Amino acid sequence: MPIHPGDTLAGYRVTRLLGRGGMGEVWAASDGKGQEVAIKVLLQRAAMKPDLVKRFEREAKITSAIKSPFVCQLLEVNTTEDGTHLLVFEQLTGESLSDRLKREQYLPLSEVGPIIDDVLRGLAAAHSAGVVHRDLKPGNIFIERTGDPKKPERAKILDFGISKITGRPKEEPTLTAFDATLGSFAYMAPEQIRGAARADERADIYAVGAVAFRALAGRLPFEGSSAAVLVSLKLDRNAPRLEEATGEKWPQGVERFLERALDRHKEKRFASAEEALAAWRAIQPANITRAKLPPSQQKRTTPPPPAAVSLSFAGSSAMFPEDHPTEVDDSPPTMTGEPSWAGSSSGRITREPPRATPRARGRKQGGR
Repeated sequence: MPIHPGDTLAGYRVTRLLGRGGMGEVWAASDGKGQEVAIKVLLQRAAMKPDLVKRFEREAKITSAIKSPFVCQLLEVNTTEDGTHLLVFEQLTGESLSDRLKREQYLPLSEVGPIIDDVLRGLAAAHSAGVVHRDLKPGNIFIERTGDPKKPERAKILDFGISKITGRPKEEPTLTAFDATLGSFAYMAPEQIRGAARADERADIYAVGAVAFRALAGRLPFEGSSAAVLVSLKLDRNAPRLEEATGEKWPQGVERFLERALDRHKEKRFASAEEALAAWRAIQPANITRAKLPPSQQKRTTPPPPAAVSLSFAGSSAMFPEDHPTEVDDSPPTMTGEPSWAGSSSGRITREPPRATPRARGRKQGGR
């Protein structure tokens, strides 16, 4: 049965549509006592397919098992009287990383640093729960506005719909056969391209590397005129260095991190999200500065907080220009809140001095 604003679902009053996909819809709703939620609804036509119902139920089971402030929290699982399947999530206010990159094209290292830090912490929690995400991309990373002056933004991982539960091979053949190659080619590890069942925690590490590369360089590690070309490049070549992609010098620590995270041989990548997190934190500008200066010479300054940004992405296409030729699926997340500010990036704060940019790249000015 179609859902409309004003309807009641699982005791929540529906207020507006947040997003719609092939499997379902996501609606904003309220319990009437101040709690705002996002309700993911499996469409009736999808509910007629056992594989899709199984995926929906598995998403609920997996998401509820992950307890982390860096993963969007599932609050409730329900089924209406007419058999409609519902997942009730916390409602977030902010914007997806894909929306931010669509607007800004690339981000400075000082901004990418905390985002990747949060994502790796979320992945560490997921992996500890025996879950491999398998579809990490900017569209599934939401930058939440927290209201906390000490940490005004926090990245959260969304959508465990095609994730994998490690150690349970009996569940995998049916879902893999249905989904073929799961995930988005642009951020997918080479072994996952060969088959979703091959993906383990190191496939998520590869995706983190691809997201960081995209955010820093303003382009993907691999680009091709077709999906076939993109796949061939990923399987046969190592990812380029940031210097090769941008024509600019980058800190060697950043280059080494991405080189290891994006190694096409999974045995050479970071073995865990915790190991990757430790390596990532060691190369952040603040840590590098502290390593060079004794405590007595360190300046104690408080950096200005980033501007609060909250953009709606319902109905928007969060695909990057470089993704279009290969039809990469980088669709936006669906569990989000109504924006309190939208349409302009004039409120953004530049947190680092500008640097020269090669003319051929066409990048806007900004700091690393």
